[in-house]
Amino acid sequence: MKLKVLSYNIHKGYDWKMQNYFLQDMKTLIQSSSADIVFLQEVVGENLNYRRKGLVDSQFEFFADSIWQHYSYARNALYDHGHHGNLILSKYPIESWENINLSTNTLERRGLLVCKIRLSEQQYVYAACVHLNLLHSGRMRQYQMIKEKMLSLNLSDQPPVIIAGDFNDWNKKAHHVFEQELGMSETHKVHHGMLAKTFPAHYPMLSLDRIYVKNLQVTNAEVIKSQGMQHLSDHLPLFCDLETL
Repeated sequence: MKLKVLSYNIHKGYDWKMQNYFLQDMKTLIQSSSADIVFLQEVVGENLNYRRKGLVDSQFEFFADSIWQHYSYARNALYDHGHHGNLILSKYPIESWENINLSTNTLERRGLLVCKIRLSEQQYVYAACVHLNLLHSGRMRQYQMIKEKMLSLNLSDQPPVIIAGDFNDWNKKAHHVFEQELGMSETHKVHHGMLAKTFPAHYPMLSLDRIYVKNLQVTNAEVIKSQGMQHLSDHLPLFCDLETL
């Protein structure tokens, strides 16, 4: 079975300068990818300030439509006027979901959204959307928390596993846990021999966004770039084509 997967930090719908609101353009871009499963970070669930300006603030409902009839939103950062978090959109039914608190300090509220998605009567996939800390010390603790959660799942029948999102791993230290200890592969690295540069969008230099997979074959991986793309978010979207084994 073939799967198209996309991961994208949408920066709450704003461009990298937080001046222009491009939520509709982001949705159009994601739709054009024809992705089966979409992993989004920094998705606004509610924001009274947005609402006062006439902007879409329930962004997870805005993205969920006839293309992705199934979705799971998990709020991580809560504030007086609303909240934002991670979102998984799927063309296939989501059987169950859980949001794991990965926060390691009071300033960064982080989470791991884990969904069990039913691909067919016989096959399912575990899909996890993540947005990790800015500081290396916090991420090191979060890698272990993610590892413990993934090992706690029922993986005896070796289902496909996808962990995608904004790892903020600017110093490229995540591979030890995800590749060596969990036995996963990063899709862009498999296909191109290197991690994708996705940040900052207008001049990408850092490899912050990843799609790690297990029990899946990578047939294509790319950073989605198009004319004018850099104005949408502060990150570029990461896309891959996969096949179940």
